[in-house]
Amino acid sequence: MKNTEYNWFKFFNVSGFGAKSIHYIFHNLQTHGLIINDLFELDFSQLQNYFPEIGRGKFSRASLSSLHQLDGDKIYNYFQKLKEEKVHIIGLDDERYPKSVLENMQDNAPPILFCKGYLPLLNSQGISIVGSRDVDDFGIMLTKSIASKLAKNGYNVTSGYAKGVDTSAHLGALEAGGTTTMILSFGVNHISIKREMKDLNWERNSLFVTQFPPYDKFSGQNAMMRNKLVCAMSQAIVVIASGPERDNEGRMSGTFDAGKSALKMNIPVFVLSPQVLKPTPQGNIDLIKLGGVEFSNVNDIVNYLTEHKREPVLVQEPKVKTYHKSATKNKNGRTSKSKKTKTPTDGQASFNF
Repeated sequence: MKNTEYNWFKFFNVSGFGAKSIHYIFHNLQTHGLIINDLFELDFSQLQNYFPEIGRGKFSRASLSSLHQLDGDKIYNYFQKLKEEKVHIIGLDDERYPKSVLENMQDNAPPILFCKGYLPLLNSQGISIVGSRDVDDFGIMLTKSIASKLAKNGYNVTSGYAKGVDTSAHLGALEAGGTTTMILSFGVNHISIKREMKDLNWERNSLFVTQFPPYDKFSGQNAMMRNKLVCAMSQAIVVIASGPERDNEGRMSGTFDAGKSALKMNIPVFVLSPQVLKPTPQGNIDLIKLGGVEFSNVNDIVNYLTEHKREPVLVQEPKVKTYHKSATKNKNGRTSKSKKTKTPTDGQASFNF
């Protein structure tokens, strides 16, 4: 019998089934004392009996007959290729599936997570750092400093692996010898290790997670969906710089959406004090009005989480290598040691590290 990971992957490839219909099937299987491995052993009459709503109403796009119309050999070969590339397929009933996602997203939780890297980070106490792709050098410095501080306090730093704040958060954690989780807006087939990370201990201290099919490319819609998962996998969200909810052309800010989503999930949202950055990010002001906690000292975040009994669960293995010095390349391609903390200029408010 092929294993549970394969059967989840097989179900994921059934035409017409989305997250809600997969959740419906899964819950009904549990009700009848069955598991995902039993699904493809049921005959059509049993399927109709166990899942009467499929093909109707909100599940009208799904068809039970599709469960018996798969190219099993093709799917299994693809599955084997993913396993050879060390991709883990984590279904809803997998004990490794992040408990915080099930709690925070419930029936909206992604039915499958494709993961590559150090799996215990799935259930570590993570803090997500989010912000603009176009943040300036000062914002990047702040982000790396915050990520470093959180990593040194035992928290797993989570972000969306985009340029700007996201990448700076991942780098800050790794350079501090900590761990980080990259939550992707595309499939695992398109993972590319960023140049800045290649000299760090990323292979042992990081985890890639995506809810999208392996072949999916980046899209704005995927990025917005990814933001919900970023929130759900975290015990707190740190907003560095956010644009307004919508810009002058009506485009929604992904950072603002992440902050707003976290607030709806009752996850603490820490928003960098608006006056720290120039120009003042309007989204930071608005998120604070909605209930975000304004901060200008990263220790405020650590103290808050400690006081509210959100201490980190430290990862025991593998051992984290500490990097006392980090190297960066300047514009001329030369390598230089990391500089000391910069002093804010051009009217930027001071930030307490």
